[in-house]
This record gives sequence, structure tokens and C-alpha cells, in this order.
Amino acid sequence: MGLWLVTVCAAVVLGAAAAPAGNLADENEQLKLRLAALEDELREEIAFSYVVVKGYISDAEMIYMETMDIDSGKQYCNSNPRCQGFSFGGSDERPEDEVTLSFKAGSKVEASSDWVSYVKESSMFGGLHGARGAGLNELHEAGNPTVVTHALTFELICIIVAVALCVVFWRFRRRH
Repeated sequence: MGLWLVTVCAAVVLGAAAAPAGNLADENEQLKLRLAALEDELREEIAFSYVVVKGYISDAEMIYMETMDIDSGKQYCNSNPRCQGFSFGGSDERPEDEVTLSFKAGSKVEASSDWVSYVKESSMFGGLHGARGAGLNELHEAGNPTVVTHALTFELICIIVAVALCVVFWRFRRRH
């Protein structure tokens, strides 16, 4: 998907460079529409990205509890607007087997070496603000609620690059 976005943006840039001067207004309008679509896709990607945290989500209403794998848990949490994250017992941040997930309506994480939580990035500033650890990459190195990993995907990076290219090209075309 990210490669597709880069290809579309490159086609826009190359096609626009060869376009006659009379089509600039139409071309700018098409670029604005494409940019808006890319921005919407970026917002959706951010809304469904998760931060993995050592600890459990506390002081939040329990929405649902079920035994399932992590990907199924993300799908459930994404489909429920009240869900801000989920926690499970254990120290492995990505267990191979199914685990019992507790879905919560909050994002405040309490430190615990026996729990792992996935918190929606869009809600992380409510509960995780200031919880970032200095250079910790492993769960066993963390001593308090520490952000362990971030779901910055290849597609998100490609979307950002494509949007940046479109904006740069659009500004260049406006000047000339």
C-alpha cells in the first residue's frame, strides 16, 4: 500500500511536469484532492496505531474480557470507540499463543513486570504522558511504565513521504 502511494505521488509529479500551463488550475485541484485523501489515510493509520507498555491499564472501566491473539485484540479494540487499549498478564510483549485480554476504556498504565498493555496511540497522552523510558528496548529493562515499542509502520512512513512530496511539488508549481 505504501509503495502504491509513492507510485501515485511520483506519477503526479512526473505528469504535472509535462502538463501544459493551461491545466495548472485543474492540476492544483487534483493535487489538493489527492493530498486530502492521503491526510485522511494518515489520520486513520494514527488512530489505529498502538504503543506497547510494560504494566496494566488501571482506573478504567472494563469493557470486555476474552482469550484471543494480539491481532484479534487490536481488531476488537479498533471496532469499539470506547476501547482505548488492552492488557494481559505475562512479560512477553508479543506472545505466540492466545492470552486473556482485558479491554479498557482508559489509558493510564500502572507499572508491573507481570503485565503488558497495548494502548491506542491516539489516547496515549492521557495515560502515558511522561512515561517514556530512556533508551529501553526490552521489557525486562524497564522498571516503571515505559513505552517499549511504537507501531510506526512502513505504510505510515510511505504516506508521510508521499504527502511531503506532494506538498513540496504543489508549492513549487505555485511559484512558477
